[in-house]
Amino acid sequence: MLKVLRFLVSALVLVLTCASAQDAGPRRQEFAPKSGNGRVVVIVSGQTGMAGYATAAQQIADAGFDVVLVDGNDFWIKDTRSAWNMLKDVITQAQAGAHASPGKVGVVGYSLGGATALTYAARMPDLVATVVVAYPLTAFIKDPVDFVGKIKVPVQMFAGTADTYKDCCLIATARQLAEAAKAASPPMLSLHEYNGVGHGFNLPTAAPKDQRAGQDAMERTIAQLKQDLPNP
Repeated sequence: MLKVLRFLVSALVLVLTCASAQDAGPRRQEFAPKSGNGRVVVIVSGQTGMAGYATAAQQIADAGFDVVLVDGNDFWIKDTRSAWNMLKDVITQAQAGAHASPGKVGVVGYSLGGATALTYAARMPDLVATVVVAYPLTAFIKDPVDFVGKIKVPVQMFAGTADTYKDCCLIATARQLAEAAKAASPPMLSLHEYNGVGHGFNLPTAAPKDQRAGQDAMERTIAQLKQDLPNP
């Protein structure tokens, strides 16, 4: 009976903690580094929610970063100013966390969350040092030159050439963005393509060949984060 009571109390504390976090902004989960402290990385999930991206969050945390995984759906609202402020609040709250080392953060976005990272995080040079996006939603971008011209933070993009999922994240648009970025010196966005790979290549449900691309993208992501977010 005592064990059951302790379990119920622990569950209630977890529910209240999650509810409190949600009241203060989007749903989120922290993955602390084994070392205790690390530079902050905010991961913005795709439309399927946080669960499918927990493995990626843990891999980045295991590389020494203090990771905060947030639900990308919560940013997809008509009021872009509110979405901007929501992400800004997530970043500043993460920077003030118990496991956070001081300094700018990295932002990693997948699919729908990639759109959030490109549209907001990549324009926050005072808070964000680097942005990485994989198979990001780009269908909303009508003028690649204008869009890229507003990027103020270096962006690494990963995309599959066979990504036709809902026509949301086509390689043609990714290439247009990368081409437009070449006008700047240095280019603020670079593209790495995976030939024949589709959408969601880092997810557990991805085909084996796509999972290989997902692992390669993760290795490149961690390398990028270590380069741009060195521990003090």
